Amino acid sequence: MNTYVSDAVAFLYYLLDMLPPRADDAFREAEEGNASLYLPTIAAAELYYLFERKGWMGQWSRIKAEMRKHTTLNYFSFSEDILNLFVETKAKEIHDKIIVSTAKLLKVNALITKDEELHGLAEVKTLW
Repeated sequence: MNTYVSDAVAFLYYLLDMLPPRADDAFREAEEGNASLYLPTIAAAELYYLFERKGWMGQWSRIKAEMRKHTTLNYFSFSEDILNLFVETKAKEIHDKIIVSTAKLLKVNALITKDEELHGLAEVKTLW
């Protein structure tokens, strides 16, 4: 079974049904129960903050509904194990360090991200 990590932007595009084909395939694979897809809690917090600022709290309700609906979509909490992997990433921003380190910890098939900087790191396989 494949395992994926999604960053905040990718999950937002998923909610808006705007993912490019390769990323959409990974989400669909998880929806069908054929893959595990994790949303790091830092990415969930980024989305909450965005939705709150924009007055889009209905989107926050949609995230929670999608997580309940698909048992293969799950949050992944920040932990000491992730923190210990910070030395293994060149990601500069704290949320990126957490997301990349989460992907490394889970030994994912791919990190789903639009972020060109994360693609450029080449530390984990990415798709978009």
